[in-house]
Amino acid sequence: MLLRLVLVVLVASLAGCAHVTSSDIVEVEEPVKAASSIEEKEPNTALIQPSQLDAALLYSLLGGEVAGQRGDINMASAFYVDAAKRSNDPQVALRAAQIALYNKDIVAAKAAIDILLESSQVLSVQSRRLALTIYLRSGDAEKSLSQINLILEESDIPLRSALLAIGDVVFRNANKDVGVNVINVLVDSYPEEAGVYLVRSKIMSQLKEWGQAENDAITVTKLDPTWPVGFAQLALVLEGKEETERALLTLKNAAERLKSRQLTMGYGQLLAKSEDYEAAKIEFLKLVSQGESYPEASFALGLVYLKLDNANEALKVFKDLYEVDAFSSKSAFYLGRIYYYQKAYEEALMWFERVKKGVHHMDSQASIAMIKSETGDLQGARSVLQRLRNEYPKNATKFYLLEAELLMGGQHNKVLYALMNEAVNASPDDLSLRYARSIAATELDELTVAEKDLLFVLEREPNDANALNALGYTLASKTFRFKEARQYLSQAISLRPNDSAILDSMGWLNYREGHYEKALVLLQEAYKISPEGEIAAHLGETLWMLGRQKEARQLWGNALKRDADNRHLIEVLKRLK
Repeated sequence: MLLRLVLVVLVASLAGCAHVTSSDIVEVEEPVKAASSIEEKEPNTALIQPSQLDAALLYSLLGGEVAGQRGDINMASAFYVDAAKRSNDPQVALRAAQIALYNKDIVAAKAAIDILLESSQVLSVQSRRLALTIYLRSGDAEKSLSQINLILEESDIPLRSALLAIGDVVFRNANKDVGVNVINVLVDSYPEEAGVYLVRSKIMSQLKEWGQAENDAITVTKLDPTWPVGFAQLALVLEGKEETERALLTLKNAAERLKSRQLTMGYGQLLAKSEDYEAAKIEFLKLVSQGESYPEASFALGLVYLKLDNANEALKVFKDLYEVDAFSSKSAFYLGRIYYYQKAYEEALMWFERVKKGVHHMDSQASIAMIKSETGDLQGARSVLQRLRNEYPKNATKFYLLEAELLMGGQHNKVLYALMNEAVNASPDDLSLRYARSIAATELDELTVAEKDLLFVLEREPNDANALNALGYTLASKTFRFKEARQYLSQAISLRPNDSAILDSMGWLNYREGHYEKALVLLQEAYKISPEGEIAAHLGETLWMLGRQKEARQLWGNALKRDADNRHLIEVLKRLK
């Protein structure tokens, strides 16, 4: 059997409205927000006076601006760092540091930020934070700590909030050794502040140092037993240690004691992640019935209803949430999915078309293409997918493959082949497109192209069972190169011994070689696993050659009842009529 496209496309979830992953529910909202970030203000810097501009400095400044406008960040960074060194101007140095950091040129960024710090300019917290980021990335723990101390001295926000904001910068920018070194110094400096232990717990969690991460999280809960964040972090650590029951108990007890809806939300999310959807539903219902609006909990409840196959309740939730700005597109997307599953295509289209640009827009548009195809508007479906390729060029391969899937079936083979040529020309190294073109080429007996594409795939992925099967079947059915076909199919069957498509291919090879008894055994096994039309056609032909015509006709008749439009069955019946 020549496999159809094995697609992992963004609309695969349309197979059922209950296809909601646990992560969808968990990612609705982080259980607890850590703290407000440090207030950032623009630095109070002065422009370079015209009298200070010599020719070389002016050349560097103009060169940096022009390069930046052209998108050449490397050149812009080089020009601005040179201008900073020539002028010693804090504003130029700040801009040079920002551009170099964006360009990931830490050496240049460090040179520029040193110039800024050596000036007499009064620096903002934003500039200090930039300096901290650069020193952390450069691995300079001493200068990082110096900036941290200055930030804390100059900050006018509560100590815990400042420490948490600093910890976030350390967490995101420091390598292991520098991050641990810096945070250990902060813990020693503020041994009674829960925030620093929280930061160290997060860093240790990232490093999978679970013992230290757990100890620090426990310390947070002891230093401030009224702070929900500590219990949320402890639960995350326990989950990381695969101690889910302890994590659940931690969240449950803390949520009840602190009357924290964030912890209750986290508890419900972890229940959902553990696939205990009934229990999760109870927790989310508690949150939405408290009177105060909590759209995040409502949305999670709607997703849980889908996991419980309760589409009617999910519809009510998402329709109510559609009126909430932050959830209008998300709700419209899931409403579209529910109606699609119910084959209420008009309603599904209405909701999918209401999904705005953002996370679900691409999936919604692809779903619209699927609906158009299923309702007979193939050209409309193709137009949507062609537009999506232009709109989301990074995902062009997915849309090419989806369009190819819609064209599969025999009557659009020339169009499909032209489409796949276009796709491969655009992305010649994409293996999935090569595989798809090989199928289209085989249908048109363009065997040279088909073989070339499949060998291209196998050169890079020698154990690709789909490509091995496709090449083996093509050689077995379209040529007399049976020895080569057997080599490819034997390798495929060793990788996936219970794959019905590969068993069918090997059975058909034996049929073509005249080994009808061997073919019968393989094809019967394949048909038992997957009673598909093409396998039924092959099995019936084998029975026919063994003189068992009555069984063959009965088999084909039963197969046609399940799949009346299967072209393989129709072709064999016409031929043997």
